[in-house]
Amino acid sequence: MYSNRVSQKLHDEYMATLALLGRLERFVANKEPSNTVDFGTRTFLIDLAAAFESEIWHHFAFEEKYLFDYLVTSGDAELAQHLIREHEQIRGIGERTVAMARAATLSPFSLSAWREFGLLAQRLIEQLTAHVQKEEGVLVPLLQDAMESDTEEQLYMVYVTDEQNL
Repeated sequence: MYSNRVSQKLHDEYMATLALLGRLERFVANKEPSNTVDFGTRTFLIDLAAAFESEIWHHFAFEEKYLFDYLVTSGDAELAQHLIREHEQIRGIGERTVAMARAATLSPFSLSAWREFGLLAQRLIEQLTAHVQKEEGVLVPLLQDAMESDTEEQLYMVYVTDEQNL
């Protein structure tokens, strides 16, 4: 879809994130917590936590370390600052959601924990969906249109090979 590999990688990750958020939305649509942690629930909660810890936070770190600086040098400092603020808000909610998901893999949600998890999950779904749509609609096309091929190649290699250092 995109000739710029950084843009394509971001797009693919946005689609994976939206799919994960759809699974989370269906998961919390169940209004009562289970008294046991069944295999499907445990697997989903582990997948949810792992996706945030190894993919979404990595994605945020890459954008903040490399792409938002690129925006600033391209004259879009205001957009870069706005996206950083959104990352901070999403991280705050996401980290609490992930911690609750991890805890629930060991013992079932209490009724109060389930309600809190559901509220956090809804906020996370709303904020991260809006953020993804914004980046998909603004950041990706900007990178596609304005990034030079040498820069694109360097950033793509950093992104796919430097996961531990972001």
